[in-house]
Amino acid sequence: MYTHQPKRHPLNPKLRLHYEHTFHGAPVFQHPAAPLVTNYLETTWRVLHDALDARLRTLAIRLDLRFPQRMPAGPMHADNACLSRFFTALQRELKAAHTRYQPDLRYVWCREQNNSDKPHYHLLLLLNYDAFRLLGHFAPCADGQYHQPNLYHRCVRSWQDAIGMHGQSMQGLVNVAQDQLTRAYGVHRLDRGDIEAFRTVFCISSYLCKLYSKPVGTGVRGFGSSQ
Repeated sequence: MYTHQPKRHPLNPKLRLHYEHTFHGAPVFQHPAAPLVTNYLETTWRVLHDALDARLRTLAIRLDLRFPQRMPAGPMHADNACLSRFFTALQRELKAAHTRYQPDLRYVWCREQNNSDKPHYHLLLLLNYDAFRLLGHFAPCADGQYHQPNLYHRCVRSWQDAIGMHGQSMQGLVNVAQDQLTRAYGVHRLDRGDIEAFRTVFCISSYLCKLYSKPVGTGVRGFGSSQ
């Protein structure tokens, strides 16, 4: 795969590169054209463990956020302000759900852009399983809007607010990631002490840590997490 394996990224030496098939003994995603970034793997590992330390059970969700194809590239796509607005709106949505237990949202995100004129985002969302156990139906309501109180509709409304779109234009912009082989959706229950579930969630989350299509050296942040 690689005839030469540099230990650090030439455009950002702070980024250490990872070529192994495992990280701390857990399997990781393997990209045929690029390594993973060790710094990103370490952050993902920490956020997952923080969630498990805080709650006995965690709902883990892999989401992808995209812009409409017909939307012209503009200032909104030059930074990650829209993603900050998404998380702010999602926190409002979670609070408005009035769950018995605190949602305790944690997350990891990455920004990628390959052949498109606009970027897209990959997310790992972690929520208290006692507050939210399901995403709910993905389909819009009969009028094309996303009015339902389920978690998926709340995520769509949050992205809708973040990018200033009409609800009827949101279909296909918030995607739940699927396994390429099994087509299973990236929604998992993660219990403290369940090593296999942790390994599974960490593996699917390591997809966010690949170097490929990240905006390294452009002045735009390509990876982040909750604190």
